[in-house]
Amino acid sequence: MGTLGFTKRKVYFALSIYAAAAILVLFCLLPVAWMLSTSFKTYSETFATPPHWIPRALTFEPYMNMWRIQPFVRYFMNSVIVATATTLLAVLFAALAGYGFSRCTFKGANMLLVFTLVTQMFPSIVLIVPYFIVMSRFGLINSYPSLIIAYMSFSLPFCIWMLKGFFDTIPRELDEAAMIDGCSRLKAFLWVIVPLSLPGIFATILFSFLVAWTEFLFALCLTMTPDMATVTVGITSLVGQYRVYWNELMAASIVASIPTICLCIFLEKYLIRGLTLGAVKG
Repeated sequence: MGTLGFTKRKVYFALSIYAAAAILVLFCLLPVAWMLSTSFKTYSETFATPPHWIPRALTFEPYMNMWRIQPFVRYFMNSVIVATATTLLAVLFAALAGYGFSRCTFKGANMLLVFTLVTQMFPSIVLIVPYFIVMSRFGLINSYPSLIIAYMSFSLPFCIWMLKGFFDTIPRELDEAAMIDGCSRLKAFLWVIVPLSLPGIFATILFSFLVAWTEFLFALCLTMTPDMATVTVGITSLVGQYRVYWNELMAASIVASIPTICLCIFLEKYLIRGLTLGAVKG
């Protein structure tokens, strides 16, 4: 009886955990579900009382109108360029820096590594004025380099820590064996360590892309013309002075989330493995 009672308690505990997780997931998905529902409604049904979760008159007009009201093709192109360049450069520099911190010991290495993480503690709104002054001095305002440099400064410290932790899980003997066979340190890194580190690299790719794709404040302050605006800034343009295009706003938000959702689905297994392996040394 004692063993049976203990087993029942374990089952009840597991069921309660799953129930709490399901409630939390539903709570988080409610805004997304409402956004998706509103994107298929007519303007009059959007303000119907009581509100309808399922549109009674399904329409795709918001998805067609969003492209006509604002140049979202240009917004998406700008976001793709900035996010892709930020991701490639951030992962490249983070991989080299993380490998250096993992394999090389020098005076002040730990302090320098901690300092890279300390930079993440400053709120982004505190840094916007210094960034704007520096970019304007170099004539980079309203250009791709200003956004790429800004986004790299956000994602690079965490990427370095993530990849450094992942490189620590790879035995140093592999580097030494490759160099004994005639490889230089760089070739050993590229040919031996990088293939073994793909899960961690994919995890940093996803993180960097999400940072660059979803950032709004710096994109708003460092761009001056609509042809340089990113998709996050473009979505806010649907909020006019006299009218808010609610249906088109929800449709644009749904469309803007598709690239990140696809990337998360594609890299899901690499993300989980990269985060778990890079979290523990040994």
